[in-house]
Amino acid sequence: MKRLLANCVFISTATMLGCALCQAQEVDTQVAGNEEVARYMQQFEPRGVMSDGSSPTPPQLAVQQFSMPQGLGIQLVAAEPDISQPLFVSWDSHCRMWVVQYRQYQFPAGLKIVRYDQHLRAVFDRVPDPPPFGIPGEDRITVYEDTDGDGYYDHHRDVIQGLNIATSVQIGHGGIWVLNPPYLLFYRDADGDCVPDTKPEVHLYGFGLQDTHSVANSLLWGPDGWLYGANGSTTVGTVSSVATKGVEFSGQCIWRYHPDSKVFEIYAEGGGNTFSLDIDSKGRVFSGTNGGGTRGFYYPQGSYSSKNWGKHGPLTNPYAFGYFQQMPSEGDTRRFPQAFTIYEGGLLPREYEGNILAPNALANLIWHSERIPMGSSYRTVDLTNMCETLDRWFRPVHAAVGPDGAVYIADWYDTRLSHVSPIDDWHKSSGRVYRILPEGANPAHQPLNLANLDSDGLISLFEHSNRWVRQRAALELGWRGDQNVVPLLRDLAIANRSLEALWALNLLGQMNEDLAVKLLISQDPDIRCWTVRLLGDQHLGMPAVVAAAAQESDVQVRSQMAASSKRFPTEIALPLIGNLLKHSEDLKDPHMPLMLWWGVEAHVNSWPKMVKWLKTADVWDHPVFREAIASKLMQRLVATGRSEDLQRCAELMRLAPNAELRDLFCTGFLAAFTGKPMPILADEIQISLEDYKQRLGADGLLVSLKQGTRSAIETALKELRDSSTPLPLRCDLALALGETQDPQSLSALLALATGRGGPEPALQRAALVALRSFDVPEVGANLVGNLGGSISAEYELRDTACRTLVSRTSWTENLLNEIVEWRFKKEELPQDVIQHLRSLTDPSQQALVVKAIGPAVEISSAAKQAQWQQLMEIWRSAPGNATAGKAIFVDRCAKCHRLFGEGKTLGPALDPYDRGSPTFWITSIVQPSAEIREGFQSYSVLTVDGRLLTGMIANQDANHITLRAADDTQTVIPTTDVEQLMAINTSLMPEDVLQELSSTQIADLFAYISQGAKRVQQ
Repeated sequence: MKRLLANCVFISTATMLGCALCQAQEVDTQVAGNEEVARYMQQFEPRGVMSDGSSPTPPQLAVQQFSMPQGLGIQLVAAEPDISQPLFVSWDSHCRMWVVQYRQYQFPAGLKIVRYDQHLRAVFDRVPDPPPFGIPGEDRITVYEDTDGDGYYDHHRDVIQGLNIATSVQIGHGGIWVLNPPYLLFYRDADGDCVPDTKPEVHLYGFGLQDTHSVANSLLWGPDGWLYGANGSTTVGTVSSVATKGVEFSGQCIWRYHPDSKVFEIYAEGGGNTFSLDIDSKGRVFSGTNGGGTRGFYYPQGSYSSKNWGKHGPLTNPYAFGYFQQMPSEGDTRRFPQAFTIYEGGLLPREYEGNILAPNALANLIWHSERIPMGSSYRTVDLTNMCETLDRWFRPVHAAVGPDGAVYIADWYDTRLSHVSPIDDWHKSSGRVYRILPEGANPAHQPLNLANLDSDGLISLFEHSNRWVRQRAALELGWRGDQNVVPLLRDLAIANRSLEALWALNLLGQMNEDLAVKLLISQDPDIRCWTVRLLGDQHLGMPAVVAAAAQESDVQVRSQMAASSKRFPTEIALPLIGNLLKHSEDLKDPHMPLMLWWGVEAHVNSWPKMVKWLKTADVWDHPVFREAIASKLMQRLVATGRSEDLQRCAELMRLAPNAELRDLFCTGFLAAFTGKPMPILADEIQISLEDYKQRLGADGLLVSLKQGTRSAIETALKELRDSSTPLPLRCDLALALGETQDPQSLSALLALATGRGGPEPALQRAALVALRSFDVPEVGANLVGNLGGSISAEYELRDTACRTLVSRTSWTENLLNEIVEWRFKKEELPQDVIQHLRSLTDPSQQALVVKAIGPAVEISSAAKQAQWQQLMEIWRSAPGNATAGKAIFVDRCAKCHRLFGEGKTLGPALDPYDRGSPTFWITSIVQPSAEIREGFQSYSVLTVDGRLLTGMIANQDANHITLRAADDTQTVIPTTDVEQLMAINTSLMPEDVLQELSSTQIADLFAYISQGAKRVQQ
């Protein structure tokens, strides 16, 4: 069988332009803090979409090139030279438009880079001073006004300059709030004239700056009066305020800050590389992402969503035991719907109302997607694109709905899009803001000056068709503090007529138990939902919430109840969860099982109250508890490693009313000990495990092996050798026997691994994997001696053996010497093993690697340029034969990549990419390691017992790292066993992937992989 990876096309980046390979560029190394960094910057190969040398289209002509659906038009609002590099747009209560110009990007002024990591994350020489102190940056904030009330901005002025990596701005509550990582700044502006009254106050500090495309961003007022923001994936934070100190996180999250209480907190953790944020008319939180096949994430309060664990770090809660995925999407699967807004402006045709508008800067368009409830979460279905253009300079990086109901788009306007290059060649003099509105019409909603309205006027706006107007009116009421309107607001909220009235009451300090009791029986589920949320924000638990949970018919209200239970006192939270468990239909909901578990987990440390709840409540009877919580509860206790928690495990076993529940606890107990030995157990646990084994029958051997008992090993070996034992059980027993590291087990496994234990390749493969636990020389000698014989290339047995051999230093030398002595062909090594060997750092090992397989293939820049030109000429030639190209794809690519529903997923699926672009395909082929897609980077793990393992990180928490090898086997490694974890900066795809293919065959391959896409000729 041919090698699994050596000939596969491992696409490592979304879109790369060949110009970066064809011409040398001078690097401005003024930010380099030492010679090593300067050299690194000079030699770094740019990744992604780099500048192509073309000229921008004048704004008045560019706006004419948009293709719009029937009924919509687009207008130019602002452009260079007035603005450049616009990143964010917002409005104040006077309906003035505020534009953040991100001109300082990508290096903070006045800082020196002293080190880079493998993801081009920088370590700077110091923390910058907050503006206006220190070295001023080029970022600025510009305000646009409509002075004559005709719906068009006719005047602008720069109001704040000298900012240094400023990503967003919001106005309200007495001044101007500027997110300028590592700081959140507040400029007082009591008279609202856009001129700061004083120097800024620092309200937050500690946001990371390691990667300035991924810093804290998207500041947004929540209807609850908190300032919400997002954080990108490749920066970390240790954020402090006056009230909260040292809130740590790694990578992406949604956070919020309360200007009055000065509390900072993580609202929800995880998500994509988050550089957008929106809160809909019901106060639900969403963001876009840079991944494909989705429009973004929906974030319930206190939830955890997926991350790229190896690159972005674990969740802050090591006991989450699960996370949410992005919203499923039907339609265009290309990646990078980074920006995100939900249209609720009341101006566009009705079919847009409530839907998602997601600008895609890579594809030069704006998606329009229907947002459809899916239980307590959402899914999306694409409709006709809102707009698109052939102008490759169009880079929409932000979308928002204005006070006039139009959709505003901040256009970065640059052919370069990639941040993954230290070459600062951005086109810093360009940038536009557009707005989309009904075709041929002036804005139907003339902007309102909310700042000049009295309280009654603001309340009248609660009926407005524009979400921004309604929510802003509620915020204005709260900021003014007019208590005279409280009776009217109470009547509106209690009469189920206005969610905005409830928000205003909260801002006025009127959210109390008396009002909550009335609102919890509201006919409006959104009012019930927000009543629970606001009580949770005050940590104000009420028996009325507990009672309401049992009868609550709306799943999103139940989701919020579960979220707020984390913030309620334990004596309220646990009965509340008990009543939520009665809704057995929630077991199949995409979010509810984890939301309920997270609610329980938040109170585990209140153990006496937890025990009281378990003794008195009927939680044991509910399917949700049995299937979604029971095993996690036991796993949570074990995972701490504390002796008192092991005692609690025994108590939990005693509390279980039946064998079924004890078995579930046993499942959680064993899951917690994956990859590490068990301690001496309390009698209750030991007895429960024994009962569990007996009910499992033969499968119970796996549990006994976990405990390492002598009799279990002997029984397991007998079952393993017995051909009548079911094959799946024999494979599981082989893997479990490997963990025992018993000498008898070693003998049996060696016999199976070398083909002396029967004709079952699956069992042979399991034995090859199990041997990785044994640090003995005879394993290496036996395996290399059979590589040319009983360990055949069929069924990937030889590949598996090679991966086992390179997991130990001495075995690696056995394999390399076998190649040096011409007993094994280096061409038989799978590509991931070659990648592993190239990553070895010991000089003697490196020398042996070079002797065995030669130096790493390094194609010169001139050769790459020649290859680039050759492939581009093939692309431009007559189209190839797609049918013939499919056969080539299956042979060379499908073992790693999925396309048109076929192939594997060791590498990124290819459907979402710009398949009609030659620069995407050719640059990825010519320079496969230029950028390794998130989630597909390889890592090497050195364990304390001497194993050296490589693979992609499938999961990571505070206690374990799970490596997924190229053969899809997963190895769970306790973090206590990890001596070193390092990223491997080379792609699994070799640079000579098209070697031996003719021009005709390459044309055929291009024809197949670009099927269905509009081919771009360049």
